[in-house]
Amino acid sequence: MQGETEEPVKKLADHLFTLPIEDYLWSENFALFCRQNDIEDIWKEYLDLSRARPDIYGKFVIKNTLILFLHHIFHSRPDEFVDVFTRFPSRYSHEINVPLPLDDLKADLLDLGYSHDNLDTPFSVLKAEEAVHRKCGIISNPD
Repeated sequence: MQGETEEPVKKLADHLFTLPIEDYLWSENFALFCRQNDIEDIWKEYLDLSRARPDIYGKFVIKNTLILFLHHIFHSRPDEFVDVFTRFPSRYSHEINVPLPLDDLKADLLDLGYSHDNLDTPFSVLKAEEAVHRKCGIISNPD
């Protein structure tokens, strides 16, 4: 099972890294998100593991941490994964000025085995939030 999910989780992280996400992952807002979702210790553990690897450095430390973190949550809390995962970009999206790659993220979650029924509501919420952010000028309108 782990090998089957490794690539979709990596794609999920890759899609998040198309955004300016690095600063957010180091921020107090992300630390608060982790505390509120009882995943702070998991994040710290994988951050320490990634920092200890001599073969990765710079932004790749945080990217590796995110991949390991998502993989762990997916396997340890599969019934909560979609909810936790979709709250993450919801909290993050108001801090950036670009739209989220919602279609790509949803496709990645489908690749992980979640059904459209599991994803329709949370992604509808994300799209509605993005529309409000766009209307308020928090997110630029696409050209």
